[in-house]
Amino acid sequence: MRGFSAIITMARVETMEKRQEGSVARQRTLLVAFPSFLCISLCIVLFSFPSIVHADGFPIIGTLHVGEHPEALAVDLQTHMLYIADEFPGMIVGFDPIRGIVRWRVPVGNTATDVQVDNTSHHVYATTTSFNTQQSTLFILDGATGHLLFTTPVDFGDNAIVLDTQRQRLYVAGPQSGVIDAFSFLSGWQNGPIHVTSVQLHLGPHPQALGVNSGMGRLYIADAATHLITVFDEETSRILATVLVADGPLHPLRVDETTGYVYVVCSTGRELDILDGKTNRVIVHTPVAPDPEGIAFHTATGRIYIANEGDDHTLGTIITVLDGQTFAVLGTLPVGRSPDGVEADPSLHRVYVSTEDSNAVVEISDSVDLPLTSEATTYQSIAAHRAIVALQQATIVTLIGMCLTIIGATLYALLPRWRVRGSLQTPPGDVPSLPEQDTPLP
Repeated sequence: MRGFSAIITMARVETMEKRQEGSVARQRTLLVAFPSFLCISLCIVLFSFPSIVHADGFPIIGTLHVGEHPEALAVDLQTHMLYIADEFPGMIVGFDPIRGIVRWRVPVGNTATDVQVDNTSHHVYATTTSFNTQQSTLFILDGATGHLLFTTPVDFGDNAIVLDTQRQRLYVAGPQSGVIDAFSFLSGWQNGPIHVTSVQLHLGPHPQALGVNSGMGRLYIADAATHLITVFDEETSRILATVLVADGPLHPLRVDETTGYVYVVCSTGRELDILDGKTNRVIVHTPVAPDPEGIAFHTATGRIYIANEGDDHTLGTIITVLDGQTFAVLGTLPVGRSPDGVEADPSLHRVYVSTEDSNAVVEISDSVDLPLTSEATTYQSIAAHRAIVALQQATIVTLIGMCLTIIGATLYALLPRWRVRGSLQTPPGDVPSLPEQDTPLP
């Protein structure tokens, strides 16, 4: 009878332990499954907001994919060749828009920062920078073949290039070093071996953007630190004026030698400032969409095109179109993610926009019939997108807080039960038994 009672007791204890183990297993399953459910819900919330997608069609003539992160653009107005600087890995691409083919690709290494072309010699000028070694390099290429003609080190920075074709001079700004390298060509500007002399100009702590008026002999330097435009006389090497503009003036400074106007895109200030080169005064302040970058004004329609790359909260997908006479904003046009460089070919009635995060260059018809979105609608869309981003961020923080709170509360509730279960377990080999009692025989 004692053995039988012991067996019954063991069976009861094992049954109790299995029930407890099942309960703990279910609790553990709940503990793992519930956070997983919250994570799945979080993903649904994050990806349920609609994304912006644009399909090609009028006025998009074509989309060119020729490398990673295209940025700076240059157009030879005689040959109509388009030159593209792919930022990283650094590469210069020569594209023939008339034949619709890529003529050549030249790897230049590191990070390509700018590209310019001379419409008479058809030489292509490009700069690259290595931010690891803090070294920058200037390349001169044959525009027809891409063959390397000349290379030399320049001062370090996110370099910008500008040409003075009348004086056969080349300027390269090194924003991080605070130096502008000025090259004068002794030979080779048009053809033959290239020989140059160079001097360093110190015209501000952070020369970010350059522009030249060859007719007036004026070099314009935009400083990113002081937000000043320095007007420099190329003949006398004197500073003629300094003009304050909005925050964040960027390269390139476009110069209209006919009117003397200098177009300054101010990224942080979110506006286009126009400087009258004859009076050295800012005559126009035009607000544009967030983080304007590139600009083209020499167009068949007389319109001005500005790329809007976007800011930390809003991904830019549009270009802003202005009236070239009144400088009023006519509207915006979607082109792709992070539009950056802008160039125009008035003879072909085309505008080119590099969309950096789309890894593409978009060819747009320069037409007065562009399907533009009104300015008011554009800023409403920007405000709505910012509201959505803020809602997403608030939702993420709330859900993460809920996850942590529920996990903590669940652990707090389960710990006492796990302790009780541990105290009920018996060491292996021990068999619980009932106290011995004498049972009288009948």
